[in-house]
Amino acid sequence: MNPLKSTGPFAHTLAGKNRSEWEPLERHLDEVAKLAAKYAAGFRAEVWAAMLGSCHDLGKGSWEFQEYLGACGDGSDDAGEESSRGGSGQKIDHSTYGARFVAEAYPGMFGQLLAYGIAGHHGRLPNWDCEGAGGTLEQRLDPKRRTIPAVVAPQVPLPALKLPFSLASKKEGPFQLAFFTRMLFSCLIDADRTCTEAFCEPERAAERAANAARPSLPELASELDAHLGRMAEEARPTEVNRQRARVLTHCRAAVELPPGFFSLNVPTGGGKTLSSLAFALGHAGIHGMDRVIVAIPFTSIIDQTAAVYRKALGSLANAGVVEHHTSLDPKRDTRANQMGAENWEAPLIVTTNVQLLESLFTSRTTPSRKLHRVARSVIVLDEAQTIPVEFLKPILAALRELVLNYGCSVVLCTATQPALEWREDFELGLKNVRPIVPDALSLFEALRRVKVRRLAKVADDALVGLMAEQASTLCIVNTRRHAETLFTQLAAATEPGSCFHLSTWMCGAHRRAVLAEVRERLHLELPCRLVSTQLVEAGVDVDFPTVYRAETGFDSIAQAAGRCNREGKQALGYTYVFEAEQPPPRGSLRMAADTARELRNRFPDPLTPAAVEAYFRLHYWSQKSLWDKEKVMKTMDCDWNRGRPLLQFREMDRLFVLIRDETVPLLVPFDARATELRDRLASHSDYFVPQRELQPYLVSVRKPAMDGLLKQGFAMEHDSGVNLLLNRYVYDEHKGLDPTSTRLDETYWDG
Repeated sequence: MNPLKSTGPFAHTLAGKNRSEWEPLERHLDEVAKLAAKYAAGFRAEVWAAMLGSCHDLGKGSWEFQEYLGACGDGSDDAGEESSRGGSGQKIDHSTYGARFVAEAYPGMFGQLLAYGIAGHHGRLPNWDCEGAGGTLEQRLDPKRRTIPAVVAPQVPLPALKLPFSLASKKEGPFQLAFFTRMLFSCLIDADRTCTEAFCEPERAAERAANAARPSLPELASELDAHLGRMAEEARPTEVNRQRARVLTHCRAAVELPPGFFSLNVPTGGGKTLSSLAFALGHAGIHGMDRVIVAIPFTSIIDQTAAVYRKALGSLANAGVVEHHTSLDPKRDTRANQMGAENWEAPLIVTTNVQLLESLFTSRTTPSRKLHRVARSVIVLDEAQTIPVEFLKPILAALRELVLNYGCSVVLCTATQPALEWREDFELGLKNVRPIVPDALSLFEALRRVKVRRLAKVADDALVGLMAEQASTLCIVNTRRHAETLFTQLAAATEPGSCFHLSTWMCGAHRRAVLAEVRERLHLELPCRLVSTQLVEAGVDVDFPTVYRAETGFDSIAQAAGRCNREGKQALGYTYVFEAEQPPPRGSLRMAADTARELRNRFPDPLTPAAVEAYFRLHYWSQKSLWDKEKVMKTMDCDWNRGRPLLQFREMDRLFVLIRDETVPLLVPFDARATELRDRLASHSDYFVPQRELQPYLVSVRKPAMDGLLKQGFAMEHDSGVNLLLNRYVYDEHKGLDPTSTRLDETYWDG
């Protein structure tokens, strides 16, 4: 049978169905084109996206691909898959033809921009000429270097193309073109997967359509306002609450300002979490924007923030909020949330800095799918000063591009002083950033509830003695090993049940349980002594009368002080900064502590605005050589004479990694549910458990330590890629993973 005759060619088959029920290629191309154009309307690129949709699968019209479809007995729901299908493992290249078609139809820059997306839609955006798996775009566009199946010349309308923005300069142009290409790629991937799902998995598509009925931004804003009103009625007449009301008033007053950059500089405990949301929802609603995206730097607090939002938004939260992060409680990971996390089709997204920022530079299909939803959104960057110095240049370039050409507003939230704004000694900084709170300095003074005192070098036993003398206190140190050591000594020196430990040697579910118990004891005014790594900083809602902080940067001292006298119950709380027996570990922590040490004689109080400004100038703004340490910006160039954008997308993706994870996941038996999951995998009664179910019970372990655990029989490898902890005694009910019980070389375990 000629696979191209009668009703063919086809885009997808259906298992067990005859050809009359297969999806015609022409219909698939038309549907994807229309949907991609709809998605690109937010940045005025409908014609571009429609061309991608019309041409992305032209290569499926070849005899070879149609014959391949006929041999697929299990259907061909292949949109976006990065591996071949079919029992034979045969792979038919159908994306290169479409890439060549648009490159020839639009000679020069525009055709090549389209070609990147089409060539990468079943794998990853390719490099132009930097060698990598799958071949470069330069190779794939050259018939002499790659042979592909022939296709009868298609009849595709070729509308005129024009960039929907002006190139700022030849220097900045390559970045703009790369960003635009990724945005178009996102529209294509989302449209292709959505249309393919509608044909191949109609039940799942119907479920997605049902979940698409979400509350509007004004509805969320109204529900939030009602919640804030109830909070105001119940609030005690304290100075802290008066200042929180002041912050909220300023946020509400600023919503009508034109879109662009904003700063919200509010000390810890100043009500920034809900006030920033009130601004974002109101601003987005007034200016007809599509969604609010809240990006949080630390997974340790994202659960807490999302819970605050859900409580505030009441019954609208289930449909209105999508959480996209690895710390998500499985109870909140509903089907609607899972589907919403795939493409961010919701009015309020709560995610991590890593998830958001790495998506802006990805070459891969799955993380790219949601990217077009970032256009026309309000992006709230919580603790904006935590953006790594080494990636400042590409990140700030992306934020500028989103505001300039993609209809976004960006809110830079900090609990210290502005860190990313332009100034004469920080030429890379963002310009035209408008403060939401006009007199932030007076706010910082009014909310001052803590005095910082410096201690000399303090031995561990002396520190334990200081903490033991107090009924409730918090100590924050720089390494997990130090936290474990102090906790062990403190627990032995104090009454049972009054000491707690937090570190990333504990799984997420364990940390949540400890924080819940700590908050309860603080509320009941029972003895409560907590030893933690820095994960307790930056937004974890606990309130201790005194805090001890191992030497660190001024920004971290300010965050530690935010856990002290948070509600202003005392006239003044005290945060003690001490030099520990061991210096901070090498790297960013040591650099921050060294900078603080250099400034401490000039600024005895590190919380003053002048001290924080001096710290950022020395540690952040003057580090020009580090602003693009990985040379991400070097992966984008353009041959303007020949009209060739020389974009190395896969190299860009490889370099832009905010957290270099040199660890492997270990499933620990923290509770009955975790033990059940481990036993199911260990016995092979289950060969696979979704990552979202395992995540609350995973601990990241350095590879040498994991190798040691496996060698000693304490753990086993599983085919799913997760390691299983078999020896229950290696996981302590108070401390989590206990390196001392493994008898492994201490150098295997990081700080």
